[in-house]
Amino acid sequence: MSTSEQVSRAKQLDRTSFWFLVLLALLMPLILWAASHIKIGSASAHAWLPEGRVERARYEWFIDHFGSDQYLIASWENLTLSDPRLGSLAQSIQDLDSRTEPLVESLQTSEEIFNGLVAPPLSLTPLAARARLEGSVIGKDGTAAIFIRFNPLGIASQKDSIELVRAAADRVEGLGRSQLQLVGSIYEAYAVDEAAEKSLKRLVIPSSIMGVVLAWLCLKSVRGAMTVLLIAGVGQLISVALVASTGGQFSAVLIVLPTLVFMLTLSAAVHFMNYYGDVAYSHRDHLGARAILLGLKPSALATLTTSLGMIALATSQLAPVRTFGLYSACCLCIATIVLFLAFPKLSDWLCKSRYRAIQSGDSQMDSPDRLGAQDSSPPVSAWARDYAAWVKSHHRVICVLGFTLLAVSFYGLWHLKSSTKFDDMFPEQSETRQSMAWIEEHLGPIASVEVLVRFPRSHSLEPYDQLVWVDRLTQELKANPEIGGVTSAATFLPKLPTGGRIRDVSRRAVMRTEVGKQFDQLIDRNLVAQDAETTAWRITAKVSALSKLDYGQLTERVRQVVEPIRGEQQAFDAIYTGLSPVMHDTQLALLDDLGSSFSTAFLLITPVMMLIARGVRAGLLIMVPNILPETLVFGMMAWFGYSIDIAGILTASVAMGIAVNDTLHFVNWYSHRLEVGDTREQAIADSFSNCGRAMVHTMLISCCSMLPFLFAEFNPTRQFATLMIAMMSSSILGDLVLLPALLMSPLGRTARTRD
Repeated sequence: MSTSEQVSRAKQLDRTSFWFLVLLALLMPLILWAASHIKIGSASAHAWLPEGRVERARYEWFIDHFGSDQYLIASWENLTLSDPRLGSLAQSIQDLDSRTEPLVESLQTSEEIFNGLVAPPLSLTPLAARARLEGSVIGKDGTAAIFIRFNPLGIASQKDSIELVRAAADRVEGLGRSQLQLVGSIYEAYAVDEAAEKSLKRLVIPSSIMGVVLAWLCLKSVRGAMTVLLIAGVGQLISVALVASTGGQFSAVLIVLPTLVFMLTLSAAVHFMNYYGDVAYSHRDHLGARAILLGLKPSALATLTTSLGMIALATSQLAPVRTFGLYSACCLCIATIVLFLAFPKLSDWLCKSRYRAIQSGDSQMDSPDRLGAQDSSPPVSAWARDYAAWVKSHHRVICVLGFTLLAVSFYGLWHLKSSTKFDDMFPEQSETRQSMAWIEEHLGPIASVEVLVRFPRSHSLEPYDQLVWVDRLTQELKANPEIGGVTSAATFLPKLPTGGRIRDVSRRAVMRTEVGKQFDQLIDRNLVAQDAETTAWRITAKVSALSKLDYGQLTERVRQVVEPIRGEQQAFDAIYTGLSPVMHDTQLALLDDLGSSFSTAFLLITPVMMLIARGVRAGLLIMVPNILPETLVFGMMAWFGYSIDIAGILTASVAMGIAVNDTLHFVNWYSHRLEVGDTREQAIADSFSNCGRAMVHTMLISCCSMLPFLFAEFNPTRQFATLMIAMMSSSILGDLVLLPALLMSPLGRTARTRD
C-alpha cells in the first residue's frame, strides 16, 4: 500500500472514529438504562440437565407421573413432634401464601405424617411409626421438620418461595427466620442465585479496578490507562446491556461475562497502545488510526478465533453453557468493534502529547538491526536479541520438554473427573453447607434416589402382588447401612403378613382386597402411577448429599440392593431416577462437553491459523503452543486428583481463543520481519522486542482482573477464575518459550509466511 493510500485510510478512519464517539455518547444513556435493568437469576433445574440423554427422559417421565421431587425441608434446633411451633409455621405459610398468587402446592409436617400412621385405619404403635419414618421424616434423635413442595411458579421463583417461608417464621412466636435450617433443591437454586448476585455486586467493580491499575503500571501512563479503561468499560457496559435487553439473566455461569469481556477488550487495547508507540517513531499525525491499521489484522483474527472458541460451547448438552458461549461471542465481537472505532480519536485526544518527545527525539535513530532507511520499525531491544540467541541455542531441548509436557498432560486428561454435587459448590464454612450438615445430622440424608418399580400391565399382577415386591425392596433398602430413610407405598399401609398360618392367609386375603380399594388413593398420593403399558411404584431412598461418593456411586449403592431381587424372577423392571442420578448424568455430560467443546474450538481455530500461516503444516505448528495451556492445566488437575465443575467447561475453549490472541500478534510481526528480509533469529528477536512486553502485560492484566473472583462464595466461579489465571499464565510459556523454539527448529521453516 502506498504512503498516500495509508494517509487517506488513516484520515478516513479518524473521521469515522470521531462520529462514532459522538454516536456512542448519544447512546450512552440508553446503554446505562438497559444495563441497570439486568436481572439476577438461575435457570430451572431442567435447564442444567443434559438434553437428548436417557436419564433426562426418565426424569421427565417421573415428573409427569409422580410430580416434582423438588422439596424444601425446614427445621430448627430442638424441634420435636410435640413442638407447637411446627403447626404454627405450617399455618403461617399457608396464610401468607393465600394472600398472593399461590407458590405452595402441598405442605406436610412430620407430626401430620406420624399421626397418619398411628391413627386408624393403620393404628401403628408410636414405636412402629417412628421406625418407618426414621431417617427421612423423623430424625434418630426425634427431630421433626416441615416438608414443602412448590408449584411451577414457586419453583421458578425460588427467592420469593424462600422469603415466604422466612417471613412466615418471623410471624411465629419464639421462632424467627434466623433459627431456620433450610435444605432442598429449591433452596439450593436460591443459594446459587444469591451467590451470583453477591459476586456481581462485590467482585465485578474490584476486578475492573485491578485491571485498570495493572494497565496503568504496565503502560506507565495515566492517560494510556484511561484510554484502555474507557474502551474496555464501554465494552463491559454493552455486554451487560445486551444480556438485559434480550431477556437474559445473570446466572452463576453468566456472572463472569462482564469481567471476561472487560479483560479481553482491555488486553486488546493494550496491544494497540503498543502499536501506538510503534507508529510514533515515524509519523506525527493520525497516530491512533495508524495504530489500528497496523494491528487490525492480528486483532481482528484474534477476535475471530476467540469468538470461535466461545461458539464451540454451543455444542454443549447443557443450556446454560450454550447461553454463555453465544452471549460471550456476541459481546466480544461488539466490544471489538467499539475498540476499533473508538480508539483512533480517543487515543489521540488523551495520549498524543505523551509521544511528542519520541517524535522529536529518538524516533529517527538508526538501529543496527535495521535493513535500511526504508525500514521505520522501532529498534530491537538488546534483551530481545539476547533472548532470541538463547532460544536458538536451546530450541531442541525446549521442543523436547514441550512435547513431553504435552504427552504427560494428555495422559492425565483420560483420568480427569468432574463433579456436580451441590455441596462442592460452596465452601465448608458457608451457611448453605452448614445447614446441609445440620439436617443430615439431626434428620437424615437429604439427597434422593427414586426407584421406579415398573410392572408390565400385560402380566396382570394384582396390586397386592406388586406391593409384596415393593415391600421387600423397601425393607432391604432400609437394612443397608449406607442408605438412610426409605419411603414407599408400604410405609403407609399395614404390615404385610409373611407367615403360612391360617391367620396369615386370612389377613392376606383381606389385605388383597384392601390394597385394591386403596389403589386410587396411592395414585393420588403420588406413590403409584399408571399408564397404558406399566404400573410404576415409587420407592424413595435417601442418601447423603455430603458423602465423599459422587451421585453415580450413591445411585450404585441403591442399585446393588435392588438388582439381585429383580433378577430372581424378572417380575418387574427397575428405573433409577430423581435429581441425584440425573445430576450424575450431568456430571458425565460435563466431561463429554469438555472434549467436544475443546475439539470443536480446535477444529474451528486451526483452519484460521492455517490461512494465516499459508500452509497446513505451518498452521498446525503454531497451534501447538495454544493447546499447551489447556492440556497442561487440566492434565495437572487430573494428576493431582482435582475435579472440574461446570466452570471448567467454559474455560477450555475460551482459554484457547485467548491464547491464540497473543500468538497472532507474535506470528504477524514475525511474518512481517521475514518479509522484509530478516533471518528467523532476527525476526524472533524483533517479535520479542515489539510484542513480548505487550503479551506479558496482557497476561498480567487478565490474571489480575480475575483475582477478585478467587474470593467468590460460589466455588464454580472461583474455579473459573483459578483455571483462567492458570491457563493465561501458562499461555505465556507457550507463546514466548515453546513457539519461538518451534519456529527456530527445522519445523519452523514451514512457517515462513507471506502476506
